[in-house]
Amino acid sequence: MVNTVKAQHIKQNNYNSIYQLFFSYSQLSKPQIANLLGLSLPTVLNNMAELERENKIKENGVLVSQGGRPATAYQLVNDAFIAIGVEIQQKRIKLVALDLNANPIKLEKKTLQYQHTQTYLEELSQMINTFIEALGYEKMQILGIGISVQGIVGRDSKSLLYSKILNFEHFNIETLQCMLDYPIHLFHDVKCAARMELWKNQDLDNAFYLSISEHLGGAFILNNQIEKGKNSFSGALEHLQIHHDGKSCYCGQRGCLEAYCSLSALLHDNEKLSDFFSKLRQSDPQTTERWQQFLRYLAKGLNAVYLIIERDIVLGGDIARYLCREDIVYLEQEVRKLYPFPLQDNFIKIANLRDNVTVQGAALPFIANYLAQLQ
Repeated sequence: MVNTVKAQHIKQNNYNSIYQLFFSYSQLSKPQIANLLGLSLPTVLNNMAELERENKIKENGVLVSQGGRPATAYQLVNDAFIAIGVEIQQKRIKLVALDLNANPIKLEKKTLQYQHTQTYLEELSQMINTFIEALGYEKMQILGIGISVQGIVGRDSKSLLYSKILNFEHFNIETLQCMLDYPIHLFHDVKCAARMELWKNQDLDNAFYLSISEHLGGAFILNNQIEKGKNSFSGALEHLQIHHDGKSCYCGQRGCLEAYCSLSALLHDNEKLSDFFSKLRQSDPQTTERWQQFLRYLAKGLNAVYLIIERDIVLGGDIARYLCREDIVYLEQEVRKLYPFPLQDNFIKIANLRDNVTVQGAALPFIANYLAQLQ
């Protein structure tokens, strides 16, 4: 019995090891796999046949021969399984499907006004189901649905601990689960964005990710993981008080960084972010003054972050695509004025990912969990 269990364990390890290789190599031949893993060719042949039957790998031409008969090339079936991401905003939702390499297969944006009603949940579930059906995949290929919300989510990924922007405390995931026949998890929107940035940038082992969009939000990245803290409230830089009796914040306090360094604070009514930066790059005096004041306020928050963790700061969110090196230099100079210790340059970075990051990050945990099972 012990020998049987051990043999099954070895067989499963060989299967997983071979499958894992295809996530690191664009093409592989059977002899290459045998050499890379130190396995016998018959073992490789048997496992490759099983992976092909399961549609996890497929033939893809031949590899260039170094002499002798060219070897058949195999590659990963990227969409053998997929994950769905949903981003809920006040006036619309975004939907995305990610393949096993965490690359988007399809992205859609739909108008849907958020409401605390059963009707909203029904319309949301219908949009999600329609999106999934149009993809044409079998049910068993859908790993799950991750939903990004503007609120703090509990460690169970089911409960909402805090949500004042859209009052997501009324969001009933159990009701939604009954309408969607897939695993569903909730995630904090900023942590979704930070997770996606981290996934695509493996060098980002320790940092603070700050999302500057309609609202402000932060996330600690420690040891290649999103650090949630004891009760999932870690990284909430938006509620750092920079003025004791300043502007009102949606949290009920006054003087929070949110009230000064979100895009809601930066832009005038009906002003577009693209128009603001167009004027800024044309050196419009009033726009330049608004921007510099914005960066001075932001420097107060970043100074506090750097004092505590002394790690690189990554600026993401809707603002990231408009930032340039000149902005970062000015911001670093403002932080340096506040920071009591010697400070190196280039400690503030612009996020690598700048488009639809949050909705992709909502789907990502299902991909990550699938790959972790191969370890």
